[in-house]
Amino acid sequence: MTVKIMQLGEMDMQSYGEYVKRVTAIHHETVRRLVDHDEANLRELAELFEDVANLYLNISEEIHVHFISDEVRERLFPVLKSDLPSSPTEHLVAETGG
Repeated sequence: MTVKIMQLGEMDMQSYGEYVKRVTAIHHETVRRLVDHDEANLRELAELFEDVANLYLNISEEIHVHFISDEVRERLFPVLKSDLPSSPTEHLVAETGG
């Protein structure tokens, strides 16, 4: 089963939250169907859990990068907010002209 990974840059947090709800509902139903059979396919279940774990790690990283990092920056440096780079490599691009 493949679920398209949405990027936070493509939507606001509310829309991303709806996306996460849909993804978790799909995963819940898939697990239910796999374990409801008397002879559950453990290989498929293991692969599903691995895919789900990787997707949830990606979702966590997206939320952290796009929301938590900005929130922390605003709390720590409210006056300098406009001077801070929006990404860890932004200052490198500005310095090298690239």
